[in-house]
Amino acid sequence: MSKKQTYGERIIYLVDQMKVNGEEMRIWANIPLAKEVLELIRTIPEEEGENALGKAYALNAVMEKLSEYDTPRLALEILNEELAQLRASEEKSDWLTEEDIKADIARLLDYINLDIPMGEFTRRHHRHLKFDPVERTPEWEENIYEAQKEADAAMGDFPRGMGYCHGFWPLLKSALAKRGIRWQTPSELNPRVMFD
Repeated sequence: MSKKQTYGERIIYLVDQMKVNGEEMRIWANIPLAKEVLELIRTIPEEEGENALGKAYALNAVMEKLSEYDTPRLALEILNEELAQLRASEEKSDWLTEEDIKADIARLLDYINLDIPMGEFTRRHHRHLKFDPVERTPEWEENIYEAQKEADAAMGDFPRGMGYCHGFWPLLKSALAKRGIRWQTPSELNPRVMFD
């Protein structure tokens, strides 16, 4: 953060960059940005005058631009902070509710609970595609940023649009294997689904 930039300005910049990353199909690049926003929210000096509801809104914007199933533990940290800020706010939100945040927290807690079988999780939370159970582990979360970064670099200037996943997933599988993670791609686990 530059010395002239306030915490609030830095947060706005980071959230805007997360939007750009999403538009460029580089959601993985939002992981360190989300961590930085969370740290900034937690350490904003009182003299900056940022209110709790504004902090909750900022965290909600971060969640919209983060692949929560790639980083469920980080997402839980963000959601818990968002809930704390919403509760601390003297203002009420017209659209951000404790109930919605609590539901997201419960869903992600179920996701990382390896005692809940995948089939039960998908039924409980209305997910229709099978996913590799390794995606629920701490090892996945610790390695997914670097693996996706490596796979993205290997894709080079390949257009990010229809069919991109069919080139990206094998590269991601290879990058994860280098890190000791055996992963089955969504197309391998859902052979009757046409991914674009």
